[in-house]
Amino acid sequence: MSNVLGDRAIVIGGSIAGLMTARVLSDFFNQVTVLERDQIEDRPAIHKSIPQGNHLHALFLGGQQVLSLLYPNFTEKLESLGAVRLRGGKDMAILLADCKAYNFTGFTGSVREPRDLGFDFHSQSRGLLEHCARQCTRAFQNITLRSECFVQGLIWQNQRVEGVRFTHHEDSDALPADLIVDAGGRGSRVPRWLAELDFPVPTETTIGVDFAYSSAKYRIPGYNGEPERFLAFFGPIPDCPNGAGLAQIENETWLVSLFGRFGEYPPTDEEGFLAFTKSLHTQRLYEIIQDAERISDIVQHRFPTSVQRHYERLVAFPERLLVLGDAISSFNPVYGQGMSSAALQVKALQELLTERAEDSRGLEGLAPVFFAKAAEVIATPWALAAASDFAYPKTTGDRPADMVESARYFASLDSLVGEDIQVHRLVSDVFNLAKPLSVLYEEPLRSRVLTRQGELENA
Repeated sequence: MSNVLGDRAIVIGGSIAGLMTARVLSDFFNQVTVLERDQIEDRPAIHKSIPQGNHLHALFLGGQQVLSLLYPNFTEKLESLGAVRLRGGKDMAILLADCKAYNFTGFTGSVREPRDLGFDFHSQSRGLLEHCARQCTRAFQNITLRSECFVQGLIWQNQRVEGVRFTHHEDSDALPADLIVDAGGRGSRVPRWLAELDFPVPTETTIGVDFAYSSAKYRIPGYNGEPERFLAFFGPIPDCPNGAGLAQIENETWLVSLFGRFGEYPPTDEEGFLAFTKSLHTQRLYEIIQDAERISDIVQHRFPTSVQRHYERLVAFPERLLVLGDAISSFNPVYGQGMSSAALQVKALQELLTERAEDSRGLEGLAPVFFAKAAEVIATPWALAAASDFAYPKTTGDRPADMVESARYFASLDSLVGEDIQVHRLVSDVFNLAKPLSVLYEEPLRSRVLTRQGELENA
């Protein structure tokens, strides 16, 4: 390897973020070892440490693009395993209180008819998506995946991290490495390890969303859903905090996820589950599944707070250690941003490592540069999620100072989306994390939005 930066890298966590990280590191290290705390099975399965895994998942365009770059023919392999290919703007419907809006932008309904937004996305269970990524990652000969390995701490020597200590079953072990990346998720122990090493701990921004999912799989004979193979049910914000999603996934099954906020959690018993669907602003979902065959248990996952750890603000951080994915920022899962945000952070890491390999700069001082790039990636999904969450009065946290002004701007932008498919496609790219939020404030679009805002306010 002419671009080698070290002999071994270790990735903590073997879910989507960890697998993508391992794939990138395989280009720069002779060996990459992934230490996963759960048992890894050679089939689609949900990790015990991913409690949201049974619920509706979305791989946004931004994340899909990164996976396709990392793994040749990724989407083709995903389809061969059973994922359902969908067309953006045509195969998804958002059912609002008074209309059906095909937009896939997160807006509230200026588009009433299907539109081809120019890209495909895929619908599948989290287990299938992870299985596909795992198979693709295992194809690289210098990557080793080790399951049932719980990382206990860091090996700190020579004023830098030089490996990890972990347990496998009941046996203790240690593994040296030139770089360690924690992609172990929201429960990351890095803040604790920093304190133990007398390093500063990152401050956190939290948003109290008090959110919960309940989900189940169904067979729905006689319903093919076309063109509505991915349905979302949202009532007007903030009056209707509850909603649902229905998606066609692998094996001719449908995944139903109900969600509620602020203590109005969807039940996990059959009668209560159906009653919740009937209580939504539209009874369309209830009509679809009332006579369907439920083929899984109804499982619930509660998500109290979104958390962003500000590693980019730290004045000191251990050399040879990085943190990535949900371990940095954990979003309200209803917006489906987590996997794609992690993918974009992995892409940023790849770009930094490529620069250092080409310039023979090595790994020293990598962390602060990476954390700054990661913060830039996180800014768009965090702002989009926060804007939606803070629309509910019961949401806790520091509301943005420009919240009202921003809402007026986006309402005017939504009006343009209904008239101009090119604006629609640009907005869709932003909400799909394929472009940053800043492009929606660039000229000439900004002037068009402000002109429309004036027209609407003076009407």
